[in-house]
Amino acid sequence: MTISTTSRRAVFLDIDGTLTDGLGNVPPSAAAAIHAAQSRGHLVFLATGRSPLEIDPRVEEIGFDGMVAGAGAYVQHAGTWLVDLHLDEADARSLAAELDELGIDYSLQGRHGMHTTEGHRSRMRRLLTGFGYTDIENSGLRHHVVDSGPMKFDQTAKVVFSSDDEASFDRVQARLGSAYAIVGGTMPGLGNGGGEISMRGVHKAAAIEALLPVLGLGMEDTIAVGDSGNDLEMLVACGVGVAMGNGTAEAKAAADLVTGAVDEDGLHAAFVRLGLIEEHSGQ
Repeated sequence: MTISTTSRRAVFLDIDGTLTDGLGNVPPSAAAAIHAAQSRGHLVFLATGRSPLEIDPRVEEIGFDGMVAGAGAYVQHAGTWLVDLHLDEADARSLAAELDELGIDYSLQGRHGMHTTEGHRSRMRRLLTGFGYTDIENSGLRHHVVDSGPMKFDQTAKVVFSSDDEASFDRVQARLGSAYAIVGGTMPGLGNGGGEISMRGVHKAAAIEALLPVLGLGMEDTIAVGDSGNDLEMLVACGVGVAMGNGTAEAKAAADLVTGAVDEDGLHAAFVRLGLIEEHSGQ
């Protein structure tokens, strides 16, 4: 843990399992904590593995100071995309061909579009419906279940893969892990049958570091809150790393402190504990 010498902090929040519960709902206490922190001059950013297209309206309406998206491929602040990275088209085609050869479904994700295999769409619809989603088409996850047309490879920042085979993560890691960063636990219900593939060196911590000069802040002025594999770098790199009580063992080990779970007002409790807000702000 690094103690900031400034009063202004920049807070970076993962979405799934951190800001929202398993059905994409934002606890009222979490939204209240964000607004209270902003009213005291702190900046609050999203820091998500989701592409910008996948961010749920329920999350967007809270009002953030910007975002890190695509697990670090994108950074947006004050209406400007400060970081906008994607694979070369040839690399994206080669990556898709590798997954085709392995018999694993996938979603090619970018800022301008998402392109999915039929198997991925049907699998995600089945899983999300099983979890209790009743209106997937109007949620941020709609791109995982709706056919967006023919595959396009020229704006792929990240790939999510899915399979019913629990050995799929290990198979992808063995085939592609030397060239790409592979992390698991990012999509609900997939377990070791799924994960995400990012360009090496592209992660949330690197994106945060690129943003900070614009904000006039240092890494010691940052707080990261997350729960899973694609949060690990920022939990370690930021001035304070906070893991949710419902987070993975790896996230908790990487963090400086562990707060309550999403449905236990864990985010609000962390903001209070870190002095960002008063104990009863918004409650």
